[in-house]
Formats: sequence, structure tokens, C-alpha cells
Amino acid sequence: MRNNLFKLQTAILLAGTLFAWFTVYTDFKRFYNLHGSVTKISDCVIPNPVTTACFYGAFAFLLGFIWSASILSKVSRSKDVAKPQRNLWYLLIAGTIFAWGNFGLEVYKFYSSEVAGKVSCSGVATDNVFLTPCFYGSAIFLSALIVSIIIRKSRRI
Repeated sequence: MRNNLFKLQTAILLAGTLFAWFTVYTDFKRFYNLHGSVTKISDCVIPNPVTTACFYGAFAFLLGFIWSASILSKVSRSKDVAKPQRNLWYLLIAGTIFAWGNFGLEVYKFYSSEVAGKVSCSGVATDNVFLTPCFYGSAIFLSALIVSIIIRKSRRI
């Protein structure tokens, strides 16, 4: 049963990694098609993906997934995972705060803007802030954190 929680944690972080990197890839593709370069930072119609929170969140998801997969392999070999799991928990706390903080900023900008055509963090027009990659990424990070908390409580880490 306990190994299933580690598998679930790893699966959630894998899903988050795939989602985030697909979003970053799509953002880079859109940016390149519009600007003909991926190195332009200023005077852009849409933000360069390197300057968005999603880009850095994708790295956090990747790091969390690799870390979680390492913990999962140690659990399957009956090794002690208390310290790496606790450190992953810290990463998930930081990632969740970062993600929800950015989403909160996006919500604030969305509802305080008087412009008819509102855009998401990726520079894509949207009429619902809860259908943006920032919201989904935040929810995935929170899900991974909740599973990590359950692991900590069940194993007394």
C-alpha cells in the first residue's frame, strides 16, 4: 500500500512534467512563429517563454519527477527514504507557493484589466482564468504536495 503512494507521487509529477514541457514547447513555437527568434526578450507582442513562470515551473516539475523516481527506486529496494522524501516535500512546498502565487497574480491582472481581450500568462487570449496552464500547473503541484503530506504522515517522516 505504501509503495502505491510513492508511485502515485511519481505519476503526478510525471504528468506535471509532461504538461509543463508541452506548454513551454507550445509557447516557444508560438513565439518563434510570431517573432522568428527565441532570443528576443523586449518589445514582444507575447512574452518570451523564458520570461514566464511556466518555463521555471517546468524545471521544478522535472526536478521533482527525477527526485520522486529516485525515491521510488529506493523504496522498491527497501532503503531508507526519510531524508530524500522530506527534501522533496520542501521542493513541493516551494513549487506550490510559486505556482499559486503566479496564478494569484494572473487572476489579479485578469480581473483588474479593463481590456476586452484578456490574455493568460502565455500571452494567449482567454475568457476564463481557470482554463489557463497556470491554474492546471498549480493544481498538479498541489496534488503532488498532498500526496507527499500523506506519505509523510503514514511513514512518520
